[in-house]
Amino acid sequence: MTGCCSGGTRVTVDVERLVVEGETCDRCASTWDAARQAVEMVAAEAPGIGLAVDLREVPLSPERISDSNRVLVNGRLVEEWLDGVASSSLSAADIARAIRAAAGLAAPSESPSGDSPRASVVLVTSSECG
Repeated sequence: MTGCCSGGTRVTVDVERLVVEGETCDRCASTWDAARQAVEMVAAEAPGIGLAVDLREVPLSPERISDSNRVLVNGRLVEEWLDGVASSSLSAADIARAIRAAAGLAAPSESPSGDSPRASVVLVTSSECG
């Protein structure tokens, strides 16, 4: 990678949700909010190692309703990062755990040195660095 993102780790979080006439349901809106909170959680826990997180909304048409409300981290469902163990409806904590796993970060309580891991999270809402 080059430019502002060079030297660090990049994680992509895609939130797939049904959008009809520019609107989405409360459940999908809650999942989007949880994903934003997860990015903020990881940023607060881990300042300083150059982690960039792209949080992207992926609007789905009614034909893809079966895919609605999914969260993918680096192309894999959150549940796959967590070995199928997640809350019944994805929480910010579940999504944050998946982001940490994708970035190779230990959870704060799992850090080998006993210290919290350090990362700097840059929220990028477009595919271009910047």
